[in-house]
Amino acid sequence: MKSIFVIALMTLAASCVSPGLQVKDPGDKVHVHKNGAFTQHLADSTLLVTKKGLFSVEMEIPDKRLLVGVNTVNLIIHDRRDRDVTGAAVEVTPWMPEMGHGVFSPLTVREKGNGLYTVENIVLVMGGHWEFRIHVKWGDEEDGVVFDFPYVRTSEGYDYIRAKTPAGFDVVLGTKNTLEELEPEVVKEHEKTIKVFTLTVRDIGFELFPDAPMMGWGFNGTIPGPTVRVTEGDRVRIILNNESSGKHTIHIHGQKKPVIMDGVPYIGQKPVRNGESYIYEFTVERVGTFFYHCHVDGAHHMDMGMYGAFIVEPAEERFSYDREYIMILDEWPTKHVHVHEKDDEEAGHEKHGVLSVHKGSPPEHTHPGDRQEKRDYYPKTHNPHDPVYDAFTINGKAFPLTEPIYVRKGEKIRIRFINAGYQPHYMHTHSHKFRVIARDGAYVNEPQMIDTVHIGSAQRVDVILEADNPGIWPFHCHRLNHVANDHIYPGGMMTFIVYEDYKAEEDVKAEEY
Repeated sequence: MKSIFVIALMTLAASCVSPGLQVKDPGDKVHVHKNGAFTQHLADSTLLVTKKGLFSVEMEIPDKRLLVGVNTVNLIIHDRRDRDVTGAAVEVTPWMPEMGHGVFSPLTVREKGNGLYTVENIVLVMGGHWEFRIHVKWGDEEDGVVFDFPYVRTSEGYDYIRAKTPAGFDVVLGTKNTLEELEPEVVKEHEKTIKVFTLTVRDIGFELFPDAPMMGWGFNGTIPGPTVRVTEGDRVRIILNNESSGKHTIHIHGQKKPVIMDGVPYIGQKPVRNGESYIYEFTVERVGTFFYHCHVDGAHHMDMGMYGAFIVEPAEERFSYDREYIMILDEWPTKHVHVHEKDDEEAGHEKHGVLSVHKGSPPEHTHPGDRQEKRDYYPKTHNPHDPVYDAFTINGKAFPLTEPIYVRKGEKIRIRFINAGYQPHYMHTHSHKFRVIARDGAYVNEPQMIDTVHIGSAQRVDVILEADNPGIWPFHCHRLNHVANDHIYPGGMMTFIVYEDYKAEEDVKAEEY
């Protein structure tokens, strides 16, 4: 009786397979079909049947796995009678389900004949969980299928900078992560010289620390945005282009300018929508370290990476130094709740406002009645933004992706600290001291040498460090829970002072002696 029951179950299972299609074990190299082999066949491929059973889609990844960066895949498409599907409209949508976002660069689908379609320029901006949503329209028939790739990461890991320590360990010091500096276009109008800078906001993906993907809004595709450097007395023009999914402005924090150039929404201008531009122009009067950032829904938009350094050099510098480093400090919520300003049917959301919770928890939804009512005291109010911060960054990266500070013995190093976050930070260097020379863009007289400096939210502090003790020295926030990634130490707001002319073995010999 038991044997009859097993046979019945096997017969029922066989009847559920699509007609004409039988797939062998995953380890087999050839897919067998009742009506003969495919005209084209892809080795080491994955075959799935579309949702309604109208098509079979076979995917091959030429390099065997998907990587962060540019990818190409091949698709073989057949109908349920195993005929080559030619002349079909094939749409491929790479998607990160936990993030509620996909790619931001257009890909191309090229038909090669005999049911073969090559998909090129698939730009995966970060590691993590990706889906490829395939939609096929062939005549009057259309159907779709989803290929799932739960873990995508960089091709060769990370290009870590390493060093041998006197203790005998091969340690990671960070990675190359230099801030970009924006070159202006210099124009003359009405006998005036104007330095023109163009900043374009885009949706981008990046990693805070290894395997911690985030979506953000970046100026010119980077977080932080590129450094804008000008000289006292310059006439500057900043063109803001918005190619992102949000509405934005630019506020030059700490600079004197006309109110219509200050970037405050509804006071001096309207928020800049997708596809729109706005021009800021003024004469730079204040010298020192400043920064620019979005002023629309500021708590949220700055937490999406919308900031960059704005440096004003004096006509004549009163301090001498050999090198300069900018360190923009910030804290990030890796489980950030991002409010989509447009309904996102592609992500499977209904037609209402959407909250997508980033990595670490499932998506959440909210209906209009669940959200904060609009207040009548300002033209536009925004949902609350009070996340839990579990990543702490220098120039958009947490250790081990931060960049070391390189010095040589006897040099003087100027470090410009900018706190673009909402929490205070206490930057401390081991076995060195520095002197504060400026606060919030103004010169100060603080002759004492210190090893820890407090930088509050939105504050800027300039110091000059004396490189007088060769070695490899930690440089970090001394609020030590900020030296962690997702609460795991070490990580976060840490880098190293590295002497280029230092040899660890010399210290070892001295110790032995």
